[in-house]
Amino acid sequence: MNRLSEPAFKPLPARKVFRKRRSRSPWREALFSLLNIAVGSGVLVALLQLPARIDSLLVVSKVISTLIKAISRIGEGILLLAAGLAQTFAILLVVSLAIAALLLLANGVFRILRLGMPGLGSVLGVPLELARMLWAFVQIRRPDRHEP
Repeated sequence: MNRLSEPAFKPLPARKVFRKRRSRSPWREALFSLLNIAVGSGVLVALLQLPARIDSLLVVSKVISTLIKAISRIGEGILLLAAGLAQTFAILLVVSLAIAALLLLANGVFRILRLGMPGLGSVLGVPLELARMLWAFVQIRRPDRHEP
């Protein structure tokens, strides 16, 4: 049952595990970076318009008071709890949009810098010794003791 002895057997070519990443065109990188900057800036401008229309501290205090009222009044609390949770969800959505916009801005700026200075990506990478030290620290090892 040895397949190597069969006349029609051809071994499979060696798999390429670590393939070199294809480089993207500079135009595509520039387009993605400008798109990230535009979307991030647009979301931040939209978020900056919110305080003019809504007093954010008043909204947060209303959310907290609505949640407290909902917990204290069990009878009518279900409806108030739903309103408070909807307001809390809205606040969390605004915060997550702000974080996403800042990440998009940082990503776009980094891509623009990397496009202008090609060696920047490798300079900002983690040094090999530091990566090995961190890996040795977080690696899960088998226990040393032997069970009978």
